Amino acid sequence: MGGLLLRVSAVAVALFTLAAGPPATPLQAPQERPVFRTGANVVRVDVTVTNTRGEPASDLTRDDFALTEDGAPQTIDSFELVHVTGQPTDDRALEIHSASQAVAEAARDDVRLFLIFWDEYHIGQFLPATRGREILTEFVRTAFGPTDLVGIMDQLTTVESIKFTRDRLQLVEQVHELRGRLGILVPPRSAVEEAHLQYPREIGRLRNEVTTSALNAAAAFLGNVREGRKALLFVSQGIPVYGRDSETAQYMDIVRTANTNNTAIYTLDPASEVGRRAESLVSLAADTGGRPFLGTNRPALMLPQIVRDASAYYLLGYKSPAPVDGKFHRIKVRLNKDGYEVRARSGYFAPSVGDMERGRAAAAAAELPPDVERALGELSQTERSDHRIGYWVGMARGEGGRTRVTIAWAPTAQATESGGIVVGIDAKAPDGTSYVTTGPAVTREVSFEAPAGELVLVTKALNSRGEEIEGDMRRLTVLSFDSARLAIGSPRLIRTRTAREARSAIEGADAPAEVGREFDRSDRLFIRFPVYGGTQAAAKGRLLNSRGKELSALSVARLHDGVYQMDLPLSVTPRGDYLIAIEATLETESVRALLPIRVR
Repeated sequence: MGGLLLRVSAVAVALFTLAAGPPATPLQAPQERPVFRTGANVVRVDVTVTNTRGEPASDLTRDDFALTEDGAPQTIDSFELVHVTGQPTDDRALEIHSASQAVAEAARDDVRLFLIFWDEYHIGQFLPATRGREILTEFVRTAFGPTDLVGIMDQLTTVESIKFTRDRLQLVEQVHELRGRLGILVPPRSAVEEAHLQYPREIGRLRNEVTTSALNAAAAFLGNVREGRKALLFVSQGIPVYGRDSETAQYMDIVRTANTNNTAIYTLDPASEVGRRAESLVSLAADTGGRPFLGTNRPALMLPQIVRDASAYYLLGYKSPAPVDGKFHRIKVRLNKDGYEVRARSGYFAPSVGDMERGRAAAAAAELPPDVERALGELSQTERSDHRIGYWVGMARGEGGRTRVTIAWAPTAQATESGGIVVGIDAKAPDGTSYVTTGPAVTREVSFEAPAGELVLVTKALNSRGEEIEGDMRRLTVLSFDSARLAIGSPRLIRTRTAREARSAIEGADAPAEVGREFDRSDRLFIRFPVYGGTQAAAKGRLLNSRGKELSALSVARLHDGVYQMDLPLSVTPRGDYLIAIEATLETESVRALLPIRVR
């Protein structure tokens, strides 16, 4: 009967190092979430059980399992079999178009999630790297099901840059780009490596620090993506030992993070041969519920076991007697029958009182401000692939206490005949009062004035043959721009692609409002907006990340009569989701508007 390896061997304990020295890692771990704890003292354990042929066992019962914590038998209170085949369970489109879509798909219970970590610092440049690429190429081409999500990273990959995909050809191309750099110091790949060159005697240790920190962060990142089981394949020839006391703590940090985030770490040595096993890699896999693929000349035949393990596993839950002591508590799971191999994480760290307080503080800090959450929600709505027409509705102060409403439209990427589409617009109050009615026209923008309150907006799009291809009805709340109140009118986003267009925007010339919110890094954006509240009102702009944290200040220029404009070139902006924050202040009063964008 196979059992759970619980030891942390002396070699494993001496494997990882986190010694003092210059900052070394570009990958920061997200805040850990104790996802295995489903209550105040309830622990959940993911257990894979396979028969002698390596096939998942899916016919076991609660009574077949025995579980101990620190050697003491525990009562299994909850028991569930999770079975995921990698095949679609509905007719949704499987192609991944954006990072947010990948995150949403990864959170589904019927999707398996895999991450391949290529340790280029500890893989030889020639034969080991070549063999590793060959093994991984076969693995990503043949092992996964249609709904499986797979990502590839190395130690210089940032969390934001990890991309999960179902495109097997894309994965093969990524594998072909992987390189082994064991002992290769120049040319440096990043500013981090340039800093390493200032400490030539410490480069080996610093590279160890980068690798172990990145591996720890990768496990934490997977836990933030989803709570269910994840698999991480760590491809490395092993990390050299420097014999420092901090190596034990770093190793245990990785085990703790992986176990806390339900991440099983599998290890593959591309240079491994029959009879040669790096015990450190063996223990890392055993302590996190994974498997080591070592000591064999044919590891490519073994790697699909990672997928098989993820296709069926058991969730065992029990009430832990452990106090809130911050200590590591060992778990052992076994079967009351022979002929099976059991794998689970080796234990968990009970939280301390300080951990619980920090966790509550982190949870509060992680909560998005309501306006940030709303803005990001608007951005996600623009990803809908079934709309052929996109709309922008802007509001500004009008005459006689009314509000000037502007509606702009444009074909989306899904429109097949953008040149021949015409749109008709009808805006009425609930009592039937009409404020604008246009017949189908090619004009891409219409403005009208209406009192504050509710409007019903009906739009109809026709193709060149006069056939309706899309209709829409929505309710709009027309805002009031009282002359005595500090307020920001709807920001108009102007997209420029040439120097001439940019000069025109800088000079304040009229320009069509951009309807979409996805842009290329070659674009230059101008954000034009009115501020109301008198001549003493001031405006400023900032670029925020998707968590609402400030990245940089944006220059704001006054055009005329309380109308301002910001200039945002995207050439130096990494791909991702952002918020453009516009703030207006008048003495002690302030207001803010957020404009979401995506840089691709």
